[in-house]
Amino acid sequence: MPDAKTDWLFRERLTWPGAIETLFDRFDATLRNAGYLPMSGQILDAILVTASKQPNTNAEKRI
Repeated sequence: MPDAKTDWLFRERLTWPGAIETLFDRFDATLRNAGYLPMSGQILDAILVTASKQPNTNAEKRI
């Protein structure tokens, strides 16, 4: 975990002209090089897990 001074310096450097754009350009290039194509609304850190499908019983289907 960074200390408060490190965090403050990082935030200050983001205010430099063009810093945010440069940061996101590099981030976008890194994602594209890894094969990701981020679009609006995508979640990049989601995990898919399998869940067994439990079919309804005949009684549940009638209800």
